[in-house]
Amino acid sequence: MFVLIPRSSDGQVLSGVDELGRILPQYEETGAKKANRHVGLFYFLWQGDKSSPTSERHWDLSELYAKTPAVFKDFDHPGWGGGAGQPGKYYFWGESIYGYYRGDDYWVHLKNMQLLTDAGVDFLVIDATNRLTYPKQSVVLMEAIETVRKQGKQPPQIVFYTNTASGEAMEEIYNNYYKDNAPHRYPNCWFHLEGKPLIIGLSREAAGRDYADFFTIRESQWPNEPQKINGWPWIEFQRPQKVYYNHKGEKEIVNVSTAQHPNLEASMGGSAFYEQAGNWGRSYRNSSPGNPTTDLWHGYNVQEQWNFALQQDVPFIFITGWNEWIAGKWRRSTGDKNQALFVDQANAEYSRDIEPSLTDGLKDHYYMQMVGNIRHYKGTDTVSPLGIRRVISQWSDWKEVTAAYTDYVGDVLHRRHPGAQSDPEITYINETGRNDFETLKVAASDEALYFYAQTAADITPTSGDNWMTLWLNVDQSYQSGWYGYDFRVVNGNELQRYVNGFWRHIGALNHQLSGNQLMITVPLTVLGLPTQRINLEFKWSDNMQKADPLDWYVNGDAAPGGRFNLLISYP
Repeated sequence: MFVLIPRSSDGQVLSGVDELGRILPQYEETGAKKANRHVGLFYFLWQGDKSSPTSERHWDLSELYAKTPAVFKDFDHPGWGGGAGQPGKYYFWGESIYGYYRGDDYWVHLKNMQLLTDAGVDFLVIDATNRLTYPKQSVVLMEAIETVRKQGKQPPQIVFYTNTASGEAMEEIYNNYYKDNAPHRYPNCWFHLEGKPLIIGLSREAAGRDYADFFTIRESQWPNEPQKINGWPWIEFQRPQKVYYNHKGEKEIVNVSTAQHPNLEASMGGSAFYEQAGNWGRSYRNSSPGNPTTDLWHGYNVQEQWNFALQQDVPFIFITGWNEWIAGKWRRSTGDKNQALFVDQANAEYSRDIEPSLTDGLKDHYYMQMVGNIRHYKGTDTVSPLGIRRVISQWSDWKEVTAAYTDYVGDVLHRRHPGAQSDPEITYINETGRNDFETLKVAASDEALYFYAQTAADITPTSGDNWMTLWLNVDQSYQSGWYGYDFRVVNGNELQRYVNGFWRHIGALNHQLSGNQLMITVPLTVLGLPTQRINLEFKWSDNMQKADPLDWYVNGDAAPGGRFNLLISYP
C-alpha cells in the first residue's frame, strides 16, 4: 500500500524544507490537530495608494543606503528622489518577490491567498489604524479570497483593525462591506467571534452607532498603553510578551512580531541608518541585538516569541506581519533634524514582513518558519494508508486510484499591473502561466511508480526542459541532489539525475499524453529504490524560468506551490 499526503483544508500536511535546512514538522512532532486554535496575520493594502505616495526615482531604502549613504545625512538631499525635502514620501525597505507592487494588484493577492491558505492562516487583519480603509484594495483582496474559496479551499478571512478615528472608520467599513445593502458585501470573507463578525477598534467610539451590535469588537491595543480587557495587540515592546484576556477573564491572544521598535524616538530607521540602539531587529535574541550579518535569515527574534506563545494555550496568535513594505519619511521633532525618521520599517533587519523577499537573501525563510510554527500551534493531520499496489497501463486504470492532490486552478493568470513606483511608471508583466495543474495522483506496483497530472485545459506541446517537469527526492535527504531533488523528468519522458552540480541524462521513460492528462512510468530500479519501504517526495512544475526554488512562487505553475512537496510512503 502507499500513502499520498494530499493537501488538507489548511495545507498543513505538505512536506518541505527551507534553504536553511529547517524541515517542516509533521504529526510526529506536532501531535494531532487542536481545537480552538486560530492564527491572524497583519496584512497591508497601502502600497502605492495616493495617501502614501511612493518617492519618485528612488524608492528602495536598502538599495539607496548601499549605493549613496550620504543621502541619509541630509534630509533635503536630492538623492532622496522627487520632492526630496518634503516629508510624507514613502519608501520600500526592500523588494518583494512580486516587485514593488500596488495594493490593488489582484495577481499578487491571489498568489498570497494560496500561500497563506497552505500555511494555515485563519484570518487577515487589515491595517486601517490610520483611519484609511482602502476600499478599492480591500475589494480586490476579497475577490482573491473568494476565488480560492470557490475551489473548495479554506482561505483566510477578513478582520479590520482600526484606531485613529476608530468610530468613523468602523462605520465606513460597515457601510462598505457588512450591512445588508453594502456595495461590496462578501459574507464568506467575514471572520466571526462569539457569533458575530469580528472587528478591532475602540468600543467606546462605537457606542450608539448603527453597527455597534452587529460586530464583536475587540479593543485596539498599543504596546505603550495599559493592558486592556479584550485588547488585541498588534505588537509588543516587552519580552516575554503579554497575554491578553477577554471580558470573561479567559486567556485570548498573544502577539508574535518579526521585529519591534521599543525605542520610539530612534524608530526603526534610527537603528537601521543612524546606529541608534534600543530596537529589536530580526536578529535580536536573549536580550542581545545579535549579528545581522549571520543571523538575519534565521528569525531568532520572532522564534523567541513563538516559543513563549506556544506555551500559553491561547485560542489566538496574532502575527505581525505579512506585507507592510513601506515607511513614510518624516522630519524628526527632536535630535538631529538632518536625519530622516522612518518609524516602522527601514531595512531588512529592521522590518517585519514575512512575505518572501529578494532583499539581502531573506528569500522565503520567514514564510517557511511561520508555516512550521503554525503547525506546532495548531497540530497536523495523521497520515492514513490510501490505496493498494496496482499496475497502471491505461487511462481508465487511474479511476481506481482515489487518493489525489487537488491543486489551485486559475493561478496561471497573466499579470499586467502598474507598480507602486510613480516616476517612471512601471508595469509588472508576467505571462509565464501556461499549464494549470488541477489534479495529481500516484500509484505503484512492485516494479514501478506511476505519476499522473491533470491540468485545467489541454496540455501545451512539449517545449524544453521547463515543460511539465516532475521533481523527485528519492532519499528524503535535503543535503543531496538539487535542493534535495535527486531526479527530474523533463519533456515527459526523459529521466535526469543530479550529479556533481549538473543534470545528467539517465534514460527514456514510458509516458502517455492525451488532452489535459499526462502519465509517466518510472521503474523502481532506475531510481535505486527497493520494492518495499519506499519513501520519497515529489512535485510538478511547468514553465519555470530560472533554476531557483523561489521561481515556483512567481512563474508558471507548481503543484504543490513554493517549496512544498507531496510524500509517498510504502511500508
